[in-house]
Amino acid sequence: MSTVFRPADAATTGGKITLADLAARTGLNISTVSRALSKPERVSAETRKLVRRAAEQLGYATNLAARSLSRGRADMFMVVLSNFPGQPISPILTEALRGVFDEAAQRGYGVIIKRVEYAELAVEELMDLALNGIVDGVLMLAPARSARTARRIRPPAHIPVVSVMHDMVAGGISSVVALEQAGFYGLTDYLLRKGHRRFAFLSGLADTTHEKLRFEGVMQRLAEEGMADACDLLPGGAFDMESGLKAVPHFLSLENRPTAVICCSDALALGFIRGALKAGLRIPQDVAVSGYDGLEQGEYSTPTLTTLIQPSAEIGRLATRLLIDRCQQHQAAPPQLVALGTMLAERESA
Repeated sequence: MSTVFRPADAATTGGKITLADLAARTGLNISTVSRALSKPERVSAETRKLVRRAAEQLGYATNLAARSLSRGRADMFMVVLSNFPGQPISPILTEALRGVFDEAAQRGYGVIIKRVEYAELAVEELMDLALNGIVDGVLMLAPARSARTARRIRPPAHIPVVSVMHDMVAGGISSVVALEQAGFYGLTDYLLRKGHRRFAFLSGLADTTHEKLRFEGVMQRLAEEGMADACDLLPGGAFDMESGLKAVPHFLSLENRPTAVICCSDALALGFIRGALKAGLRIPQDVAVSGYDGLEQGEYSTPTLTTLIQPSAEIGRLATRLLIDRCQQHQAAPPQLVALGTMLAERESA
């Protein structure tokens, strides 16, 4: 689609930019411009980009945000909440949201939630609300499956964005995360001190940032003991119980069976424990099992689950505080990384 840009007629606007001005600027009709701003999913990506560009150039803001323009902010931000396709939202994400809501309420901010699938993030579409002045910034909760996806996320420089649970500082986005690699290093050290010498790592989805960091923590500690070949990799899945259950036959087929299974998440660990018990194994006598996250279910399982607890609510709270501070600043600030430690909960399973 080719478009000739024409200057808006200031005489017809009295200095105030209207939909008609955007229509004149883009060569589109007013109804199409309106849909692009209020219901962007109903127009093409090219049309959305065209209208958004014109809105930025002309300084257009929607009526919904007009009452906030005199103060220069809307006191509202958007949370982009992503999860695996076909799965419910993880309890870890809902715990992080609790921290987000608590901090937002204390600071007098409202929250809009946009849910997307985990595989990809259409940043241009998600920035429409911010460009229209409806929200001041964007909080991206679990936004990228891999580091490659994260590097493709390039929001406009004037829109504050903070990533939650994914380190995206290399892409220019401030991030609040847990020290996952360090946590799994410490968990492996704990199991070594318990006398274990043969391990299995039950992985999450391949190519995910979380899975990579957690496995690296395990292997780093084992390498220090000259035991880099003492860990078998068990294929897992989307960090859920079903994937943990399905990993048990693979574990049982190992010739030199490990005495400790380090799971990439609590859900994987709980599924693995169920399958191991059904197969007649005793936990932890025959195999010790540990997880990561700190799900409440782990405190009530049989046996109770040894796990690394990540401070999910505090991560959400600090990310919200950082985002609001950025929204209230008058100039861009360099990306900042905030990393919180995990806590080992020693329970019955390991």
